[in-house]
Amino acid sequence: MLAVPSLESTVVVSDDPIFAARLSSLFVRQGRYLPVLDGPRMGRQDASNEVVRRRNAIVMSGAQKVLIGGLLPAATGAMRSGWNDCVVSDQHDDHVRALRGTVKRPLQSLLWGPDNLGVGLYQARLARQELQPELAVSPSVDVVEAGTHLLVAVERGDLLAEVVASNLAFACGASFALLPELPEGECESWLEEMYELAQGGDQTGRFSDLAARARRHIGQLDFCRYKTVLFVTAGFPWGIAAPEVASTHMYRYPDFGRAVVEGLWASQRADRSARTALLVDPQTVGGSEIPAINRSLLKNGTLTRVVRGPAATQTKVQFLLDLLPYDVIVLSSHAGDAPGERLTYEYPDAEGRQRRLIVDQAVGIGYDPGEDKFAVMTYHRFHSLDGVDWRDKEGKAALPVGTAITTWQAMGGPIDRQDCIVANEPIPRVVGSMAIQLHDGIWLFASHGFAPGSAPLFVNNSCWSWHELSQRTTFAGARAYLGSLFPITDAEAQEMGAALFGRYIGQELHRALWRAHRDIYGSPGRRPYVMVGLPFVAICVFRC
Repeated sequence: MLAVPSLESTVVVSDDPIFAARLSSLFVRQGRYLPVLDGPRMGRQDASNEVVRRRNAIVMSGAQKVLIGGLLPAATGAMRSGWNDCVVSDQHDDHVRALRGTVKRPLQSLLWGPDNLGVGLYQARLARQELQPELAVSPSVDVVEAGTHLLVAVERGDLLAEVVASNLAFACGASFALLPELPEGECESWLEEMYELAQGGDQTGRFSDLAARARRHIGQLDFCRYKTVLFVTAGFPWGIAAPEVASTHMYRYPDFGRAVVEGLWASQRADRSARTALLVDPQTVGGSEIPAINRSLLKNGTLTRVVRGPAATQTKVQFLLDLLPYDVIVLSSHAGDAPGERLTYEYPDAEGRQRRLIVDQAVGIGYDPGEDKFAVMTYHRFHSLDGVDWRDKEGKAALPVGTAITTWQAMGGPIDRQDCIVANEPIPRVVGSMAIQLHDGIWLFASHGFAPGSAPLFVNNSCWSWHELSQRTTFAGARAYLGSLFPITDAEAQEMGAALFGRYIGQELHRALWRAHRDIYGSPGRRPYVMVGLPFVAICVFRC
């Protein structure tokens, strides 16, 4: 088992990666993780939840000192209050003075540039030097070799994520590597290819071809040297390119730093891994694996709650997730992008410009008999604005987006959104909606957070369930998520459930998944399941 790092008594909150890297280089104790959190995004409609998630993570870390710098004033104001020892400054030396007695400032410095920060930070800490980003260009080093038990491999493109991942690698004594960034358009194309594997043809061959392309993109990195690889990704499941090694993933954005804190918090004590479990079986698949998983968890000493058949409704499942803390959540159903509508809106924005916005919309409707109310959840995906495809970054850059989106979001008073619809057509699939089939219809899961005091392991044993849902659940605070990249049979779902919750229970989940893939599929040509979460996550054995 990998040793779970303990947490430093200091937390850094910053959107400035150089600021965060310089402070991180002062902390050189092995086996200790220095949390670095990005600031809350105060321009979002759910800005208060952005603040709450980060403040909760600081509480989870047990930090005695909070260092804030490199944030916009609104974010600073939201994060600074309530801490016994909080330093707010954009000046590095102010924080160094505040850390006297906590860390000893190194006598030597490592000169570095404004990029490649993860490598520079790791090298500085190993040499017990203070990182000084004074060079015009950083040295072109991609790998820092340390232990072979774990490799933290980070997709380039987000310097703050590099800093967070470098801190994690240092705390674990792991090796650290930077991977070439996959352009956003190409990433979307590859993920769409994976989603379309269900459309017939040689599914295994097409998946193997995609995995080979991903491996070529990564380059010459030898994964066989390591027992485990943690991929920090912008969205693509790089683990499919390295089936020879057990792997897991984390998203570099959003909330990467917060997700690491919550994952470590949940992994540091075995009694947080499987005290309670929610098992959801809407009876939409034949031969569900839920009864067998329930027996395994009961044997393990876990208190389980099974929601089956007509009880597995949208409102009830959402209620249970929002209000009751569970360590394990398992769903057995079907999943996939939902059908919906393509709506065309024409309206004046707040600046008086006439806009034409095309939006794809999926709707999930649940009924709460206790309240005699309908719960309506909508998922929107922007398709185009004023004739420019929403995925066209260059086109949007030349387009005065201005207040077009905020005006549309705020509609409801004098201007009703429905009154601005000039065209409406049904579409067979709203890309990214990723609905789960419950007993009373499709469930569009979207949550700001699970019940307080929980960081659940979320296992979604449904077709296509990794897409989108892995990001939504980890964003909401799940310590790990496990789902499939493409359609699976009922027999596959049953075998995977038996492996994870039966013969491999108690092992680190990413390693249990790797072994289950080997048992079920043999060759690496078809390995549909992917994990998101830290490599320490496990369902610990309490009683057999």
